[in-house]
Amino acid sequence: MSEDDARRFFDAIAGRYERAYGLPADESRSRMQRVRRELPPPPARVLDLGVGTGRELTALLDAGYEPTGVDVSPAMLERCARRARPVPLVDANFWRPLPFGDGAFDAAIALHGTLAHPPDDDAIARLARELARVVRPGGAFVAEVPSPAWLERAAGDARLRRTGPGTALYEDPATGACIEARLLSDTAWMAALGPAWSTRVEPIGDAEWLVAAVRAR
Repeated sequence: MSEDDARRFFDAIAGRYERAYGLPADESRSRMQRVRRELPPPPARVLDLGVGTGRELTALLDAGYEPTGVDVSPAMLERCARRARPVPLVDANFWRPLPFGDGAFDAAIALHGTLAHPPDDDAIARLARELARVVRPGGAFVAEVPSPAWLERAAGDARLRRTGPGTALYEDPATGACIEARLLSDTAWMAALGPAWSTRVEPIGDAEWLVAAVRAR
């Protein structure tokens, strides 16, 4: 999957993202409470990978964090910028070197399956190394990612075409835009983050992982 593929998909769904892909308010609050428990205390600087329309920004700002959002989709960022309390936003592909200095952040987050679409098999390991550069020692990384069980649960879904043991092509039913998903096991996530991160992976329900890591000092 190329950068252009990802940009086209998320630009295409930006207008309906909140209503078609957004979680119920209660579940969203519960998830953000869990994420915040893994973060350094406010006013930590938090890099939000795949910020999208900024659904999680209100919770971070209310808690006293200082978020910066990065996304590859200009259409998503345009909607995010309309929020009442704007935050710094960067149009960039986080699978490439990040446009931030060493130790610029106290934590990084990647929520709502943002990391389910790596462009190649080594992309997550490269991202982990880049995050180890921009997150200070002792800082945190938190991700919500689909587990391989998600593919089994989605069997028979017309929107999904399985392309391999841990890969599938997802088609948005309204726009016809497609994106590839790559799903890792818990041990694969721990291996991908490597020695720079002390990582644990635990289930969220029966088809997702919470990846929580601390930057080695």
